[in-house]
Amino acid sequence: MAKSKDSRMTRTVSKRDVLKLAGLSAGVGALGLSGCSQAEAGYDVIVVGGGNSGLPAAIFAGQRGAKVLVVEAADVVGGTLFLSSGQMSAAGTKLQLSKGIEDTAQSHYDDVMRISKNTADPTLLKMATFNAAATFDWLTDNGFTVREGHPVTGTTHEPYSHARYAWGKDGGRSILEVLNKQLQPLVDSKKVTLMTSTEVVELITDKNGAITGVVCKDDKGTSRQMGKSVVLTCGGYMYNPEMFKQMENAPIYSAMTWQYNLGAGYKLATAVGGYIRGGQNHTPLFGAIYPSEDFPSETSGMARHFPGDRPPWEIIVNAEGKRFLQEDILSHDAYEQGLKAQPDERCWAVWDAEIFDKAPLFVRAQSGFGGGPGGGPEKAKEKVRQMFDEGAGHFFKADSVKDLAEKMKVNVAGLQETVDAYNKAQAGKGPDALGRKHMPLPIAKAPFYAVEIRSWGLTSYAGIAVNENLEVIKQDGKPIGNLYAAGELLGMGQMMGNSVCGGMSVTPALTLGRLLGQKILKLKNA
Repeated sequence: MAKSKDSRMTRTVSKRDVLKLAGLSAGVGALGLSGCSQAEAGYDVIVVGGGNSGLPAAIFAGQRGAKVLVVEAADVVGGTLFLSSGQMSAAGTKLQLSKGIEDTAQSHYDDVMRISKNTADPTLLKMATFNAAATFDWLTDNGFTVREGHPVTGTTHEPYSHARYAWGKDGGRSILEVLNKQLQPLVDSKKVTLMTSTEVVELITDKNGAITGVVCKDDKGTSRQMGKSVVLTCGGYMYNPEMFKQMENAPIYSAMTWQYNLGAGYKLATAVGGYIRGGQNHTPLFGAIYPSEDFPSETSGMARHFPGDRPPWEIIVNAEGKRFLQEDILSHDAYEQGLKAQPDERCWAVWDAEIFDKAPLFVRAQSGFGGGPGGGPEKAKEKVRQMFDEGAGHFFKADSVKDLAEKMKVNVAGLQETVDAYNKAQAGKGPDALGRKHMPLPIAKAPFYAVEIRSWGLTSYAGIAVNENLEVIKQDGKPIGNLYAAGELLGMGQMMGNSVCGGMSVTPALTLGRLLGQKILKLKNA
């Protein structure tokens, strides 16, 4: 079983579960896509991490004739693709053309720069966007399918100017299935060797500081594997709370990603002179509701906060009891940046009994409560009402605004003033202070309700610094010989800056991995 190194993070994924998630049969292990192989000395390329960047790097390098070793800490390859929703974004694809959508890579680049307020790294972003269509088309040519009605301009992130955002029909499994089919013949022909359940604990250098191999560790001990090029694609640090706080200077509440994302690549790269950048662009996701104060953890529910999905009936307040954003604004970024500005990245939604009865449910419940087969909206609402009655987790209920504020531990006078001002604007006695238009009901009838909302995240924002050839560089800009990096290890703070852009995690990882294997890596045997 693959288990977290932090006892507070309870997610466990067995090899059988992973194969089931990927839609693959148990026979894959027998074919060589899992299990530990004895590697031979002397590879053209050593790929550290067999996920959505490492696998394309290995596949395309192997197809060029290179002798490739993939070292993976988990007992199967695939990484975050087992948990990913498979969100892709690419401009000028065959899929778009088939639907009459005219789009360009330049427009894609411009959109990300607009959404990120020009904080994304121009060099890496241009590489990712101007090569994304070729990656997307390669996937679709080999069986990748998207959800019905896709591509779209956006759903869960700030919208693009063109419909280029598409989710995998079966999430990340759709992508992994293509990668595994492409990888298998290379494994069979021994062009690619897999070492799973194996960690890389050190990079081997020559007298000039160039990388010449890796030190591997598994349950049998350590071994040295030599290679002409080493590619770090071993993910981020979202399962390492201490590293997250160090890198992004922000709280981490969620434990919702791949349990091997412990920051190994950061340690390896910095140990040989690399450095880290982009953490200042940390951008939280909005809407997580947690079961307790024992963090990091999985969520017990998510707020249905986005007006495009559900117009707001409640108000959102901070620790001072004050509203800090226009709740009906059609911008994910406004919510994310608003939450980021709050102490400890937390806030509260507040409403009353009449809103609870008449409004669509605000809380989308998880962990077994709410709706489900034979349930429906009314059962879901009753389940959430029960959470309030029991005072579970971050659910609060009181007979007055004052008592509610005390239970929430927010400023009592501030919340009362905020509710009074909102009710006055709702009654048409003046404009709303934040410009909100959708105000169906006042917050006036007891009992009063509040739920605490905190940030959450899936991807790391700080990343290893690389140049236009994806070579890991030192502070002076000089590359470390034979060492490359791609994927989440580069950090979302470089790829999409101070923002969250749809499809700009999975697609760039695949694209840059493909570019490395296809043409960036200089292969003497190719």
